[in-house]
Amino acid sequence: MAEKIVRLEDIIKLAQAGNRIEGEVNLARITATCKVHPEAEIVEEKEAYFLKAMFRFKLADQVYRVEKVYVMGFSDEDLDTTRLNKNIANSRLKEDFRRLKEAGVILEERYFE
Repeated sequence: MAEKIVRLEDIIKLAQAGNRIEGEVNLARITATCKVHPEAEIVEEKEAYFLKAMFRFKLADQVYRVEKVYVMGFSDEDLDTTRLNKNIANSRLKEDFRRLKEAGVILEERYFE
């Protein structure tokens, strides 16, 4: 069964139309190397991270996939900034869970640790 890549807004619209949708979410911290970019004040390669959610929704025999980055940070940031970024990501994720729940999507909430 092929998965369709969509946006959360598409899933919400399908649920609001009365469709029964069940979902699951996996969370990940993805790392990447940012190259030199003087305009962004990155003058040397820097390791960055992304807090990302990968949603998978089922509607009858159709599977939909949504991937969304909730925050980006740098590996060399201080502990307070790392905590702040995690809190921002979880706040944004909580808002998406609220929107999905209000639309009737069945989904267990999970947050970045």
